[in-house]
Amino acid sequence: MANPPRLLSSLIQQCRYEIDDVDKQFELLQKINSLLPKTIRLRMPSLITDDYIRTALDTIDEYLLGKKRTLLNRKLNVMYDTVT
Repeated sequence: MANPPRLLSSLIQQCRYEIDDVDKQFELLQKINSLLPKTIRLRMPSLITDDYIRTALDTIDEYLLGKKRTLLNRKLNVMYDTVT
């Protein structure tokens, strides 16, 4: 099996390119969602729009980007102070 973050990134890109077919986008979004850890899976509404799909993909992208940063920071032993 491919590296899960790479597979997710690939599926996200594929989903973004299915501009004219919301049904295909929804199928891909369901597959992407099923590959996410259970704790962060998206709750799908009963009515899916292309706007929801774009927002969901952005949310997943942010999660993946944050996870990559965390892994890189661990690898480089970098710590950041957070301001709340």
